[in-house]
Amino acid sequence: MTAGHSQSPRLPREVNALALGTALLCVALAWAGRTALNPDGVSYLDVAARLAAGEWDAAVQGYWSPLYPALLAAVMKVTAATGSTLLAWVHALNAAIAIGCILGIRRLALAHGDPIVARGLFATFLLCSARTPRLDAVTPDLLLLLAVIGIGSELLLHGVRRWGILGLWLGMAFLVKTSSWPWLAVTAAMLLLREGGARRRVFCAIAVVAAVMSLWIVPLSLASGRPTFGSAGRLNACWYLEGCDSRTPDTHGGTHARIGALTVTGGETVALADFTGTPWTYLPWSDPTAWEAGVGSRIRAPLDLFDLVSYWGRQLRAVLAYWTPHVLLGVLVPMALLTWRPGLWQEAWARDRRSGVVALLGILGVAQFVAVHAEPRLIAPFVMLVGMGALWWLRPPGAAALPRPLAMRWVLVLTWIGFATAVPRGVWHVYALALRSEAETRRIAGLVEAAARSIPGGLSGKQIVVIGPVIPVVSEAWLFGGRIVAQIPPASADRVRSWPPEQQRELLARLGQGPGEIAWLSKGDGSFQMAPIPRRPH
Repeated sequence: MTAGHSQSPRLPREVNALALGTALLCVALAWAGRTALNPDGVSYLDVAARLAAGEWDAAVQGYWSPLYPALLAAVMKVTAATGSTLLAWVHALNAAIAIGCILGIRRLALAHGDPIVARGLFATFLLCSARTPRLDAVTPDLLLLLAVIGIGSELLLHGVRRWGILGLWLGMAFLVKTSSWPWLAVTAAMLLLREGGARRRVFCAIAVVAAVMSLWIVPLSLASGRPTFGSAGRLNACWYLEGCDSRTPDTHGGTHARIGALTVTGGETVALADFTGTPWTYLPWSDPTAWEAGVGSRIRAPLDLFDLVSYWGRQLRAVLAYWTPHVLLGVLVPMALLTWRPGLWQEAWARDRRSGVVALLGILGVAQFVAVHAEPRLIAPFVMLVGMGALWWLRPPGAAALPRPLAMRWVLVLTWIGFATAVPRGVWHVYALALRSEAETRRIAGLVEAAARSIPGGLSGKQIVVIGPVIPVVSEAWLFGGRIVAQIPPASADRVRSWPPEQQRELLARLGQGPGEIAWLSKGDGSFQMAPIPRRPH
């Protein structure tokens, strides 16, 4: 069903005001979080750097999806920025993606024609991440949110009539997050069942999706030597469901092709992972597929059925109790109170099943992540899709403005709850992110100053040997333009800390026979101590 009724004369003004307020909040969030960099972000920036340098063979790898790094590579080429300046541009890109989402919601709200639904749509966008949108995360989840908004809008407004545009949105979802392919397959099956009289258009849309997906599947399969959609699903299942400890040397206790041993006086032996000969800031996390290929043994058993059910229960409880009540209580419950009447669900299903299909697709998207690994920013696109379908179903285009008696008009106030609670939360996050940004800027400046006193030439561009966990300090390595060329894993690092000073100095001397220039003794809280590695002839 498309909106063909007359609009309220105040609708464009209210929708534009909602869109402007949401956009200003997103820009403020991007600015406040401009120094934020998560470990996944380092990997996406690493892949982007390979694309920007034209090193396609390195950039084509199975775990990290291609579209977001391609956009980051374009930013790198256009700005020629590095380090913290590039990071600020990356957050500006995230702000642009968020504004694209807002424009998509604005279009949908105007097409629907009801200010109440417009409030619900914008509130859902602000709350679907269990907080305001995660513009501070250097990940493609916001880009997937844009794709899902496009998919939902096409289905609600046009069904499969514009099969070419629908196919492009669905194909974009795969390029943004390749692990979404099971959800895309289910979506295709549901559309074939739902659009019985338009199956030819559905098949045309599927052909477009397949063509877009092939842009990544073909080069990835050629690089892998076998047909593949990527390794994200397989590796995530290994890490979260099968109990694999092989994610990185931070957790891996088994054997690996790149892990050897280093012995000092007294017979003390430590494990040493060697990452030389790779272009990455940190090989195991910038190319997990290549790291996994060298794993020789795993020391954790797969989850049994009881453990698996318990894991799914914890995931589902987090989704229902912590991550989605903001949308349920702030948007969907008030809308249900406003519109509920006996027989509503049957009437809505008979009138327009398409909105129910959109909501169900959102639920299935959340379920896909619950089955393996869920967190707010991962499920946010599909929570948004549930909200879009539910709002359309509860209050379809052309619904009466006030379905309840005049005495019940106070219920209309409830339709502002979601937006009215989301904006103050967003302002608080702007404040918190700004404080964190200032603290991070001071911390990095202190590290640079300390390095200038003790490290010849400072930290910039250095080759680093980490003694301890890497993931907590990998963002700092990227910011300094450094590359981690070796790691003594945490279990061995704990022993190194207990050694007498003469053995520690001998360890540094032994490390000096390799390419490392600086040793970082790191801790799980992200703190580290650094020392120059004395150079020794090979």
